[in-house]
Amino acid sequence: MNVNQLTKINKDGARYISALLLIHGIRQDEIADKVGVSRPLVSQVVTRKRGGTKKHGPKIRLVRQAVAEALGMPVEELWPDKAA
Repeated sequence: MNVNQLTKINKDGARYISALLLIHGIRQDEIADKVGVSRPLVSQVVTRKRGGTKKHGPKIRLVRQAVAEALGMPVEELWPDKAA
């Protein structure tokens, strides 16, 4: 799969950001290490299974920002309903 094929996939899908990371050669454990969170948390945020809570909101915002920076994209484009 290349980037052109990916743009045809539903951007709201749970695997969209995962696919972008894979295409760009960015591993989720690298993101986790960079922001100091667990790899499962990064996975849950990337697949949109984990949203913000009062307890974890700051960590989730950090993960979103780190993923967006790694991909060179704005957070709003990756999580339009959950801007960090």
